[in-house]
Amino acid sequence: MEAVTDSYAAAQLDGLKAAVLATGGITLVGFLATPHLPSGRTPRTRQPNAEVPTGAPEPGK
Repeated sequence: MEAVTDSYAAAQLDGLKAAVLATGGITLVGFLATPHLPSGRTPRTRQPNAEVPTGAPEPGK
């Protein structure tokens, strides 16, 4: 019975190691496949004739 328990524990550890390795590999491939994604928000330029939304403070006040 002890041999079965040891074999099961070893199989669980092997499965966990394989899952962590696969997750790391997928993550690295994802990073390599997406190098040109934007890293931050680009500021929107305010148009001179744009109306101020209701409830928003007016510029300069």
